[in-house]
Amino acid sequence: MRTLLMSALLLSTGLASAQQINKYRYWFDDNVASGISTTVVASDELVLNTMLPTGSMAPGYHRISMQVRDSDGNWSVPRTNIFVRTNGLVNGYRYWLNDDPTTLVTAAVTATATLNLANDLAMGNLTRNFNWVTFQFKETDGGYSVPKTQAFVRGTGAVNGYEYWIDDAIEDRVTNAIGPNAVVDLIADLPMNTTPGDHLFTVRFSSMNGTWSVPITTEYSFFIGIEEMPGVSNVLLFPNPATDQLGLRLSSDGQRMLHMEVLNLAGQRIMDLEDWSVQGSTWRNWDISGLAVGTYLLRMTSEKGARNIPFVKH
Repeated sequence: MRTLLMSALLLSTGLASAQQINKYRYWFDDNVASGISTTVVASDELVLNTMLPTGSMAPGYHRISMQVRDSDGNWSVPRTNIFVRTNGLVNGYRYWLNDDPTTLVTAAVTATATLNLANDLAMGNLTRNFNWVTFQFKETDGGYSVPKTQAFVRGTGAVNGYEYWIDDAIEDRVTNAIGPNAVVDLIADLPMNTTPGDHLFTVRFSSMNGTWSVPITTEYSFFIGIEEMPGVSNVLLFPNPATDQLGLRLSSDGQRMLHMEVLNLAGQRIMDLEDWSVQGSTWRNWDISGLAVGTYLLRMTSEKGARNIPFVKH
């Protein structure tokens, strides 16, 4: 493998919102003099689905640094990532727990196998609480990938409750119980007493053993009212950014039909979500897993007007 795959790398200027990206540059291993610059069509975001050359680089660990330039000629702060260049396929992995090298486990895999670490982890005598696992993958040339560490909770038992809070205000958290085989509707449970704009939502689950899961945090957008659509209020887009599912909750003062579609930033229709009959407080999910990474507009159209709500697909 003589190229480095930069899959759907999303960059923004981090400067004034009126500016657009019109150029990017990158270099390897802090060698700025060897940097490569590329001019692109001006846009709010830069999504790279391309192969960046690693050419004659030796197998092993390397760094890539990247910047984007705005229409005023200003360059963003450099962003650096570590990667491993290899000439082979993955044929093994290793992991260890809680930064303890004595827990090291090494295993082989076939080139086309699907690895499920959740089933393969050797839990041993881990505490029934928060733990850490660090894993690496090995290629046929003997090199290991960059280590990745993930938090998890062991042996919590059946889930019997959950609690969530908004914008890191854990002292105002809401706690609820969950019955056996129950399904939690987090979109329906989100409170209306938040201010308009973007917010953080954090949830964790409790178990019969008295332990809590790792907290999960995501973002959502909330609008009290929509001027372009009288009678529609308390609009909540969840999560935002989204990965596979995009949810929308709203209140309508009467029965109305909304036509839903996804547009790109140029206003072109990317996905038709069909019509949605709404009345009172209601919500719906859509599968957006087929969308490329980037920023889109969720467009709602009724007989009285239309509104675009921006969201990000990760």
